[in-house]
Amino acid sequence: MRKPLSTCAGGAANRFSDLLIGATFATALLLVAPGESTGQDAHYWTLHYGPRSSLLGGAVIGSVDDVSGTYYNPGALVLAEDLAFAVSADVFEFSVVTLDDGGGEGVDLGTARSGLRPSLIAGTIKEGLFGSGILAYSALTRTRGEQDLQGLVVLSGTDIPPEDNLDHFAALARFEGRFNEFWGGLTYSHRFGSHFGLGVTWYGALRSQRRRSETVSQGVGTDGSGTAILDIRGGKYSSLRTLFKFGAFAAVGPLTGGLTVTTPGIHITGSGQLGFDTGTFASDTAALAVTVQTDLPAEFKSPLSVGFGVGWRIGSTRLHASGEWYDAIEPYVVMQGEDFVAQEPPEVIEVDAVQTLDEVFNWGVGLEHTFSPRLTGYLSYYLDATGLTDEVDAADAALSTTPLDLNTVTLGTDFAVSSARLTLGVGYGWGSKVDQALTDLLRQEDPDFEARFVYRSFRFLFGFEIGVD
Repeated sequence: MRKPLSTCAGGAANRFSDLLIGATFATALLLVAPGESTGQDAHYWTLHYGPRSSLLGGAVIGSVDDVSGTYYNPGALVLAEDLAFAVSADVFEFSVVTLDDGGGEGVDLGTARSGLRPSLIAGTIKEGLFGSGILAYSALTRTRGEQDLQGLVVLSGTDIPPEDNLDHFAALARFEGRFNEFWGGLTYSHRFGSHFGLGVTWYGALRSQRRRSETVSQGVGTDGSGTAILDIRGGKYSSLRTLFKFGAFAAVGPLTGGLTVTTPGIHITGSGQLGFDTGTFASDTAALAVTVQTDLPAEFKSPLSVGFGVGWRIGSTRLHASGEWYDAIEPYVVMQGEDFVAQEPPEVIEVDAVQTLDEVFNWGVGLEHTFSPRLTGYLSYYLDATGLTDEVDAADAALSTTPLDLNTVTLGTDFAVSSARLTLGVGYGWGSKVDQALTDLLRQEDPDFEARFVYRSFRFLFGFEIGVD
């Protein structure tokens, strides 16, 4: 949705010149609002799968030894020591994002979210298939989030610059968003000798998303006149695609290693709708542009990725390390709307939803120590870098995004009770970044002023496996 409001609003919009900065304060937070509470559609390592793999921060591409190998490395599944049915560690997360000094120096904007984040269920279907093969299944939540955020600015009297000739001004900005992506797949893993395995997982992926942003600015002039500017944009879509994940895994003595390749998504079908409603109303100016377009073709793209990892066992301790590169996604149209002619003035306006992401490299390390055959402890760190790019303005993107690289440390344990294994853990995440555009806008007389995004999260993990020997 590309048409700037000022183009439709004519001269009346200029009346709010400096005061629209106030609306920017409120809107800035909304455009970076985290999904649950981070924008997971701009990140790739936010969710982890399998109880122990979750405690290790997903750094198990070259060391996974349970049924979560269906996702992390299909080649490792046939060599895994533990093929018990697994319910991935549910994660209860409390997350906070603040825009420090986002409303001017000393005025922070922020939001908090909490909730459960289910991820994976996996198990084997048949062992010994074709001699030395395993057939397994998995169902996982690849990404999930929601936003419902609002900001309000109200100014009166001396708070308003005199050159704007206004007695009262108010600006409301609101963003609502929901996104969810579900993957379901079958894995075949085959052993070659006693130390090497190859495998592939075929996934079907269903992406569903909706978003709506609304900005309303109103002012009463010193001469008693009134002006209002309205900007509402939104849309929703669902998109089905398929993809493959190939994996190779080797285990020799205390060392293990793995390599994975995930193909770009192959589009199958998708549809959605877009809405666009802008207007400016003043004593001397009126502008209106409204359209709702349904049954639009929709496509969601996911990138090529290449991952690698190693594991090294030293006595009762095992070290894990992994990295994964994700290719860039060039700018593309998720939903292509039809250009339409505004009601007043009659000018052509483009309506579409655009997405693009930069290439990303994520990495993580983990430490696993066995205290006894039934008790193990874990410590991990991983980087979840954002794929956000400045090539497409966040307000026009089909997806909400977070411009932060996220760091997370996790500490936990698993222990066997009868024929089940329980997993418990805690995690803390953080990240920060200066918003240069907003900093330049608000800096004024202070050269050291910075508007900075700050992210913090607290996670509690719980999971279990059934059928442990």
